[in-house]
Amino acid sequence: MDEASEKKQQEYEGRLQRRLQILMKQFDEGKIKIAEGLEVIDSLKAVRYRPDGLVDLSTVDGSVRSMALAVEYYHDREELKNSFSLSEIQNAYFAFLEQNFGHFFQEMKKHDVTPHDVARHISSNISAVKELIAYLPNFLGVLKEFWENLGDVARIHVEDMHGMLKGVFGGDLFPSHNENIASKCGIYTDTIILPDPFMRSLDLFERWEPNKKAYYLIKHALNLLQYKELACADMTPPIVVVIPDRTALEKNEKDFIAQLGESDALIHAGKVFGRAFESIEDLMEFSSSLDTLDKLMPEIADPTRILFDTEWNESAEGQIARAMKDQHAQLLGTDNPGLIVASQAFGRMYTSNELLIKAGRMKGTPIIDAPTSWQYFAWKIEYDAEHKERDNVRNLHVLRGLQALSENEMEWLGQVPHDALLEIRKIGALEEIRNILGKGIDELTKANPANFHRTSDQVFDNIHAAFEQHKKSINELKLKKWKFAGSDIGSWFVVGSLAITAAATGVPVWGIAAIIADQLLGAPKLKDLPESIKNLARESKELNNSPVGILFKYGHK
Repeated sequence: MDEASEKKQQEYEGRLQRRLQILMKQFDEGKIKIAEGLEVIDSLKAVRYRPDGLVDLSTVDGSVRSMALAVEYYHDREELKNSFSLSEIQNAYFAFLEQNFGHFFQEMKKHDVTPHDVARHISSNISAVKELIAYLPNFLGVLKEFWENLGDVARIHVEDMHGMLKGVFGGDLFPSHNENIASKCGIYTDTIILPDPFMRSLDLFERWEPNKKAYYLIKHALNLLQYKELACADMTPPIVVVIPDRTALEKNEKDFIAQLGESDALIHAGKVFGRAFESIEDLMEFSSSLDTLDKLMPEIADPTRILFDTEWNESAEGQIARAMKDQHAQLLGTDNPGLIVASQAFGRMYTSNELLIKAGRMKGTPIIDAPTSWQYFAWKIEYDAEHKERDNVRNLHVLRGLQALSENEMEWLGQVPHDALLEIRKIGALEEIRNILGKGIDELTKANPANFHRTSDQVFDNIHAAFEQHKKSINELKLKKWKFAGSDIGSWFVVGSLAITAAATGVPVWGIAAIIADQLLGAPKLKDLPESIKNLARESKELNNSPVGILFKYGHK
C-alpha cells in the first residue's frame, strides 16, 4: 500500500472508530432499540475491543458499519441543530439587514412607498450606484459566509417541524414587492418558507449592469425587511422563515436539479414541436437549425405552449420576436429563435423542479406568485400526471386559490395585517380556518388534479359561505327580543360597537352606560344585569372573536 492509500485508510478507520463510539454510547443511553430476531444483534455481540479501548475493526462486519454510519448522521444532525435555535438565526439575519438598510426601510414606510419605488429612485442616482456597487461584494460575502455556517442548521430546524403545514415559496427571486405573501397564504399555512433573494441572485449580480445591481440590492433588502416582524415574532412555529436555497451554495445540488430540468424540458419541447427528443443535445441540434422565424414557426405544433411572459399579449410568433430583442436573448447570448424557445423550456422546468425538490425535503407545499412561473409549474404537474400520479395536492390547490382570489374577487386577502395573523395563531384558530378553506377540495382534485380554476372557485365559495353564516349569526343576535331597562338588547349589538360585551363581562364598567345614554335611557348597575343578558353578551364576544369573525373584520370591508 502506497503512502497516499495508507493515509486514506487511516482516515477512514478514524472516522469509523468515532461512529462506533457514538453507536455504543447511544445503546448505553437506551436511545437505540433493535427488534428481536434481526441478524445485526449477533453482529453487535461479535464486536470486540482492543487493549487500548478502541474497537477491534476486524470484528466489525458490514451491517454494524452501516448502522454506525446512520447513527452518526442523526447524532451529528441533532448536534448541529442544537448549536443554534431557529429564532437565533432569524433574529441575527434580520438584525444584519436592519443595521445596513434600516434607514431606507424607515423612509419607505414614512412615505408609504414600495421597495421597488425606493430601489428605482436610488438606482437612478449615479453617485449612489457607485457607492452601493463598492459596498456590494463585502455585503454578499458576509451573507454567504453566514449561510454557509448556519444554512444547514436552519434547514434542519424547518425539516423537523413535524405536523406543520409549510408553504415553500419559489418560481421567482422573492415574493412580489408590493404585497406580503403571508397576508394571502398565512391564513392557511403554519409557516411560509422564503428563500434568501441575495443568494438566489449571486450569479445574476455578476452579470447585471451597475444600476441593476444597485436596484436589486435595495429592493431585496427592503422586501425582506417587510417580513421581519413575522419572522422574528416570539411564536412557535414561526409564521415566516428565511433560509437559503441549497442550489445557491452547493454545486452538486445545482447539477442534480439541472438534470431533472433537462428531462422535463424535453417533454415540454416535445409538446411545442410535436415530436420526441432523445436528449438535450438532440433538442439543441434541432432548435439551433431554426435560426429564423420563417424556419421556426412551421415547426411549432402547439403555439399555446410558447410563453415568455403572461403580460405579453402577442401571438406565439410575436412573443418569440420580442424575446429575440430583450433580456432573454441578452442572457443567452444569442438571437437564434429556435435556441431561445428551447432554452426557455429548460430554464422554467429547472425552476419548477427546484421548487418541488425543496418542498419535498421540507415536507411542504409549493407557493408561486409569479404568473409565468405558475403556468410552467402547472405544465410540470400535468406532465408528471401523464407518467405517474402525484401525491395529495389539496394544499397546493387551496394556496393557489387564495393567491388567485387576492388578485381578483377578494383583494382583502392580500392585505390581512400582521397582527391578525398573530392573533389567529394565538387563539388557536388556524386549524378551523384551514378546514373551512379546504372544504370540498379533495373531491375536485381527485376528479381533475390540474384544474386550479375550479378549486379556486371552491375556495371562494367556502369563504363566502362562512361569511354568510357569520352574518346570519350576528343578525340572529340582533333579533333576540330580550329587554332590559326598557330597550331591546338586540339593538345594542350593532356593527362596530361591542361595548355591551365588555360591560357585561366586567371590562370596562362604563361601556354599557355609554350605549344606554345613546338611547336616552338611565344607566343600570352592572350587578342588575340578568344572567341571560350576560350570556348574550358572551355569545356576541365569542362570535366576533371566532376564526371566521377575525377574517370577517377584513373581508367585510
